[in-house]
Amino acid sequence: MVAEELLHFIWQFRLFNQLELYSTDDEEIKIYAVGEFNRNAGPDFLYAQLSIGGQTWFGHVELHVDGGDWFKHRHDTDEAYNNVILHVVYTNAVATYRKDGTPIPCLSIGKFLKNSMLVNYQDIMSNMSWIPCEKHLGEIPSIIKRNMLERLTIERMEEKFTHIRQVLEETNDDWEHVLFIQLARSFGMKVNADVFARFARSIDLNVIRRYKNDPFKIEAIFFGQAGFLNDGENDDYKSRLREEYRYLKRLHSLAELRGFEWKFLRMRPANFPTFRLAQLAAVYSAKPYLFDDILDCGSIHKLFQTLQPCEVGAYWRTHYRFTKSTAAHAVELSAQFKSHLIINAFVPVVFAFAKSRGMHDLQNLSLSWLEGLAAEENAITRLYRDRGYRAETAADTQGLLLLKKQYCDKKKCLSCMLGLSVLKAK
Repeated sequence: MVAEELLHFIWQFRLFNQLELYSTDDEEIKIYAVGEFNRNAGPDFLYAQLSIGGQTWFGHVELHVDGGDWFKHRHDTDEAYNNVILHVVYTNAVATYRKDGTPIPCLSIGKFLKNSMLVNYQDIMSNMSWIPCEKHLGEIPSIIKRNMLERLTIERMEEKFTHIRQVLEETNDDWEHVLFIQLARSFGMKVNADVFARFARSIDLNVIRRYKNDPFKIEAIFFGQAGFLNDGENDDYKSRLREEYRYLKRLHSLAELRGFEWKFLRMRPANFPTFRLAQLAAVYSAKPYLFDDILDCGSIHKLFQTLQPCEVGAYWRTHYRFTKSTAAHAVELSAQFKSHLIINAFVPVVFAFAKSRGMHDLQNLSLSWLEGLAAEENAITRLYRDRGYRAETAADTQGLLLLKKQYCDKKKCLSCMLGLSVLKAK
């Protein structure tokens, strides 16, 4: 038994022997156009063009694994199926009729399929491995893998565009605030991404710009809004920040949010949310109009320069969190972390801005930034690499992340160029 989605796939890409096709009534069938795949209600393929018994037909095609499903789904009483010109089945080719009682030619397609394709499909669908097609992955031509990655990179950016467009609506088309929210999310890494984004939504960038020459006030607003100044132990620096925030809160009618769930466990001190928040405050002390700045960047080198200098206060040279002193350490954004911010904040926001404005050159420029960055190292990219699918650039790793999430995990192999290659293999 095969899945109906496989029959759709086989018909759409003509993955069957099209020579000497005959209906169950022994009429010769020639296919001029398979039709348009219909994802909505109604017949599976619309506006097909066929020759049946020497007569040319224009109409729709319906496919079923079991021919009896025509009646089970009550197509025989549905006017939407009156224009079906061919019923394609895998098994049980029963006589079928339209609502007006006229018979529909039937093609029993099972005997025209390659057995190897059915075996490969069953193997992929029943495979419980990390990647369904992983044992076939080494057999797929490199050009297909490369083309799939290029397609996936665009899909990944389109996916982020959908999310950013929602944020844009929330911020009343304020691209500076959109970038701030996306950048804050990136500062939070995976563990604190959502809480960082919630924090960023509470910030009024107009107030931040007013104090662009006073990093201490910006830190006070950031930590106050984030809820870090209310509880716990105190030291002199935290106490001064708290007093400053109380004043600024009254002055600007700031609406402090409550209930933040910041996470510190099982992470490197450099990724503690307090330390990352201090770095984010330093970025906006130096670059209060960051979105405009990155739009003026034409190269990766200039993007990196945009994040320099990052003058984090002296307190943070011996602290990763409040009241817990440490040995002196670097406070600057590392090159690796800057790449992370470019990949996850700068590129998606610029891509979304360019797409929304129809600025194709800027769209392509944002993608070239990804291609100019080294491949990211994470559990997913390493596992693909171990199976022979290596990422060469950050654009590739973005593609692999989407491949795992939207295709491999969901077993959407019939929508994947890699799956198509496996099924076509002899």
